[in-house]
Amino acid sequence: MLISHFLQEFQQELPLALAMADDPVGVQVLTEDRPITNVAVAYELDAATIDRAVSANAELIIAFHPLIYPSLKRVTGATRVERCVARLITERVGLFIAHTAFDAHPRGTSVLFAESLGCASIAPLQPSPVLPNAGMGAIGELEPGVTLEQLAGRVRGICKVPSVRVSVPAGSQPDRIINRVAVLGGSGMSFYDSAVRAGADAFITADVRYHGFHSANDQIPVIDPGHFETETFVVDGLTGLLRETVQRVGAAISVHPLHETTNPVRYIS
Repeated sequence: MLISHFLQEFQQELPLALAMADDPVGVQVLTEDRPITNVAVAYELDAATIDRAVSANAELIIAFHPLIYPSLKRVTGATRVERCVARLITERVGLFIAHTAFDAHPRGTSVLFAESLGCASIAPLQPSPVLPNAGMGAIGELEPGVTLEQLAGRVRGICKVPSVRVSVPAGSQPDRIINRVAVLGGSGMSFYDSAVRAGADAFITADVRYHGFHSANDQIPVIDPGHFETETFVVDGLTGLLRETVQRVGAAISVHPLHETTNPVRYIS
């Protein structure tokens, strides 16, 4: 089976029409449409991730984050992106990006996070017209409810971080009970109003700006554990969809999840 044929089959499990309009999902590098026997799955690319993929004899990498965004003007080796593109071409390895197509999948980024929190009755925060039960973000019920402090502790444990950022208005009750939780992995404050309208008691996302915390103090609290951390389940989730594709088409293709830590943020305590 050629790479292009395999990718066509994979899109039955992961329709690219689910992605946001300006997101560069799909093929980003493919200089040779050759037979595929190994596919690697990565959160995003750096030198170590490509090394692992090459060691696994992968002809294709399925990555979550786009490598080329918004554009690539030159390939000189001066930046991480340029070096990765050059290496992929040299090694004859293709690159396919999932990003917001997987974010909006019924078993995608935010749903996996909500499940890890123990949420029940999970539904899309902003439903997609493309696929039933799909959409950006997730909202679900915690049964029983927990305090905001307990929810923050649960998020901290799941994301394996020493601390999380939480909006707590002056004079508020830290023991307020949270029953309904909205989640959007990655940079999700543009969906904050959707969480409020959906009746969420708290919203979990990342990359929240200072004034975003001020705004949250007027409505529902925000918990921000970090960008990489809210997308911690992506590689395993994509791996599951790829293995379903392989089984469905009956191809002799091995799927290799790569759990390289590419997070550029370090916590010093």
